[in-house]
Amino acid sequence: MLAKFQEVFEEYRENAVYLFEYANVLDFMGKETSAIPLHQTTIGLGLSGIMKTQAEIQMGSSMSVTGKNESAVDILRRMYKENDEPAALMFLCIALFRYGELEKSLKTPLSFIISGNHGLLSEYQRALSQYLNEIE
Repeated sequence: MLAKFQEVFEEYRENAVYLFEYANVLDFMGKETSAIPLHQTTIGLGLSGIMKTQAEIQMGSSMSVTGKNESAVDILRRMYKENDEPAALMFLCIALFRYGELEKSLKTPLSFIISGNHGLLSEYQRALSQYLNEIE
């Protein structure tokens, strides 16, 4: 599959959707360093909608994998805030953990869970909020 994408790259290098799919293949194959510039290019070419969201989340994840944790956290935090997307939240927590922000990697998903107010959370809102605030 990678060979086929490489073969037609020159013909489709200005096609945001093609580059998005090519970056997906590179990410899937563990070639995150090569995928990052393609994700950046797809966004610059005007990729929109869910594909743009996916490209930014995947770029943030790839940056985290390659040790660019500060950039990864910035991108993934923005994507989570803009889209309220649980996948962005999960990748953000992993990036925070990799960056050494252990408390934030725990507090971030717990804050998301408590904000949903599902199940018995309302019964324990005060206690859980207090415990959550203890995490620094």
